[in-house]
Amino acid sequence: MTAKKPASVFVICVVITGLIALAPMSTDIAIPALPAIGEALDATPGQVGLIVSLFALGVGLMQLVYGPLSDRFGRRPVLMGALVLYIISTIGIVMAPTIDMLIVLRLFQAAGACAGTVLGRAIVRDMFDRDAAGRVLGYTMTAMTLVPGIGPIVGGELLVAFGWRSVFGLILGVGLLIAVSAWWLLPETLDEKQRQPAKLSVILSHFGVMLRNRVFVGFTLAVCCSFIGLFGYIAGASYTFVEVMDVPANMVGWLILLAVIGYLIGGFTGSRCQRALGLERIVVIGLVINVIGGAAMALCMVTDEHTVWAVAAPAAFVFAGCGATLPQATAGAMGPFPHVAGTASSLVGVLQMLTGAATAALIGYAYDGSHGPMVLAMSTGPLLGLFLFLSLVGVRRWT
Repeated sequence: MTAKKPASVFVICVVITGLIALAPMSTDIAIPALPAIGEALDATPGQVGLIVSLFALGVGLMQLVYGPLSDRFGRRPVLMGALVLYIISTIGIVMAPTIDMLIVLRLFQAAGACAGTVLGRAIVRDMFDRDAAGRVLGYTMTAMTLVPGIGPIVGGELLVAFGWRSVFGLILGVGLLIAVSAWWLLPETLDEKQRQPAKLSVILSHFGVMLRNRVFVGFTLAVCCSFIGLFGYIAGASYTFVEVMDVPANMVGWLILLAVIGYLIGGFTGSRCQRALGLERIVVIGLVINVIGGAAMALCMVTDEHTVWAVAAPAAFVFAGCGATLPQATAGAMGPFPHVAGTASSLVGVLQMLTGAATAALIGYAYDGSHGPMVLAMSTGPLLGLFLFLSLVGVRRWT
């Protein structure tokens, strides 16, 4: 399978940006609608939380499938099949009559969306060396935050005007646009000579080698612990602002936009400075910023500073740290394994999303009418990540 016509590297990177944005877009646009979904479908906060946590679980687990399959059959055919699954399941979500059906369909939607994440990263690694891949992923993952950054604002306005189903209608439309663009413009980037057998024993062998690699584990733990802070906010922000602080639902997106701006600044700055400082140092700096934001939010809570800005402003620092850390740490984890970049991307992705799923589920079920569970996740996760990364990798250069 080949692309319909050749495209420039810039155009390919734009398409990859859309693919990587597909999974977070599918959740972030819906954030303002979560309380409304619970009310409309007579669901508890814990059940509504499954819309986020099980989606993250589906994205994570399916990466174990897509990465090795793409290393065997190529990036394009695997990607196209996954995008078809995404479109069909999203149509079902728009029409879902019950919370149980919506949750099940979200799992299928996640199974389709995650191919964009894992294969987008693998395509970048196919095209560039380790450090260059880190810079490209930094710019790509920074640019893609514009979609989920603007999405909650648009989603909040659609929610108020037309109800929660219209929010998923928007997700369907954007998903169709990304799928058509990928089919038309994206080339196959995996050379026939580099393809690996899709045998379970071989895949497990690759996973074993990666999990015994100190560098891989250190970078991956940096990704996962940053995700605790990021998913803590995704899972808890809507309930914190709407139910705890009485913010109108259509204003939640504007507050989340502040965090997204933080991510944009962190991601862009991290990519710009990576060549001078080195990939490892950017990861450490990002984690430190992450820790500062989480600590500031916790300090505001324990001093009874329960205002919108006491949550939104520190969250912007947490997201800025994530913007610097996530793309560089992802490239660092895949760096030692260019010959099986899809498999390496899969393993990073599944561990990352399992961490996010667990965080979202725990926050949903621990919700007690306060933002305490969210603050706990955002303040402790990055601190743990910084300690583990310094212990396993540090800031030394490696080749």
